Amino acid sequence: MSKEIEAPITINIGNVCDGAVVEAFELELRKCLVNIYDLSTSATASRTISLKVKLKPREDRVQIDVQFDCDSSLAPVISKTSRMFVGKDEGGQLYGLTADPRQLNIFTPPKPREAPPVIEFTASKG
Repeated sequence: MSKEIEAPITINIGNVCDGAVVEAFELELRKCLVNIYDLSTSATASRTISLKVKLKPREDRVQIDVQFDCDSSLAPVISKTSRMFVGKDEGGQLYGLTADPRQLNIFTPPKPREAPPVIEFTASKG
């Protein structure tokens, strides 16, 4: 019984580095899609997936070490600007405030209304 010789398998994007290139691309693509749907980023900013394959031949020029890198550039969070004020307590400790502590209140804010009492339901007798 003769053993059939298998034809050599040619390298392609799906099998280079045992399929890790495709897996890395899919991972970076998911990151980009999540970033696109993130409302805190620009909707129209470009996202980029970069794939770099490095071939380093050995002295015999037959064996080649293959290395790849895959990464993505995502849209940054949209910059926001606000204002804060600095206050100081009696001990000299500084803290941040949302309103200017130098501004006096013109009026006393109304007291929040209390919730009405809970209505109790009882079974009818009849």
